[in-house]
Amino acid sequence: MRREKKDYYEILGVPRNATQEEIRRAYKKLVKEWHPDRHPENRKEAEQRFKEIQEAYEILSDPQKRAMYDRFGYVGEQPSYQEGRTSGSFFEDFLRDFEDIFNRDIFEVFFGEEPHRRERKEYSHRGEDIKYEIEVNLSDLINGTEIPIEYERYETCPRCGGTGVEPDSGYINCPKCGGTGRIREEKRSFFGYFVSERTCDECGGTGKIPRELCHECGGSGRVLRRVRRTIKIPPNVEDGTQLRIPGGGNAGYYGGPYGDLIVIVRLKPDNRFRKSGKNLLYDITIDYLQAILGTTVEIPLPEGGTTMLKIPAGTQPGTVFKLKGKGLPDEYGRRGDLLVNVQVEIPKNLSREERKVLEDLAKKRGIPIT
Repeated sequence: MRREKKDYYEILGVPRNATQEEIRRAYKKLVKEWHPDRHPENRKEAEQRFKEIQEAYEILSDPQKRAMYDRFGYVGEQPSYQEGRTSGSFFEDFLRDFEDIFNRDIFEVFFGEEPHRRERKEYSHRGEDIKYEIEVNLSDLINGTEIPIEYERYETCPRCGGTGVEPDSGYINCPKCGGTGRIREEKRSFFGYFVSERTCDECGGTGKIPRELCHECGGSGRVLRRVRRTIKIPPNVEDGTQLRIPGGGNAGYYGGPYGDLIVIVRLKPDNRFRKSGKNLLYDITIDYLQAILGTTVEIPLPEGGTTMLKIPAGTQPGTVFKLKGKGLPDEYGRRGDLLVNVQVEIPKNLSREERKVLEDLAKKRGIPIT
């Protein structure tokens, strides 16, 4: 019996080379358009369409499942080949049967049964993780901070509790497998006559299907909601750090557990400072007379405010002054240093009076000039 193949790209209305963002946008648009509550006049058709959209997104949003679908045209167990087919050459049939044998248990091939009955596969599985980027200022890294965010995620359907079944409708035996959860296949091939069993793709091996799908979620067990959450940012977090919030992602399918929320921290550029571990670097340029005679300059602090730094007379270009404990904290709360790099500006154009004073000074010091 050959499995019916679905074109998931056609269902979502996207090209085969669509990006994940394009797939997500198409999915969001379609689930709103085909929600069963919007089609009371033909609810059954809308429920079926809604279910197909959910199925297509589940496959195409998962890179591994999408790669398998692109290669083989299906995801899951390999579809069987009909007896007496005429397409393909004898050699192609031989290779296909040969591969089929060694993909199955040896007991299943030669004795038509499995050494032990496999455990039934349930439909429920964990929800997807959600990634969210958040920007922080340099000042947020001193003591850490808390930032409120808002994002969309799938939550457990309040109507059916995540089962996907309309309340009080219950379950019936799967018509495809007769309630056994297994599909028995008989096949004649190059190597002889074989009997095999596989998990029923209609009920997922449970032997039961809902009598009626939930009217709220269309049978998926989850609904799209917009949620708010406060994210705690630790001190001195590095740019690109990923913070994992357990259970903050999408609800699982058919009652499965929630995925996680993964917050990616991005540090906003600060033109004043350069970060080097827990130390901060700050460049300042002073006039050559200040370097010669000494001065006091105002230095900004990363947490806000300023402090005064005394530049002694005779400071040379490239001198670095250390403001101890004014940098960023480490994991133990100990702050690094603020390193002030002093550059000296030499004037290119002097007034006549300035040049005269400097020439007289050079003569007194015995410094030859042009």
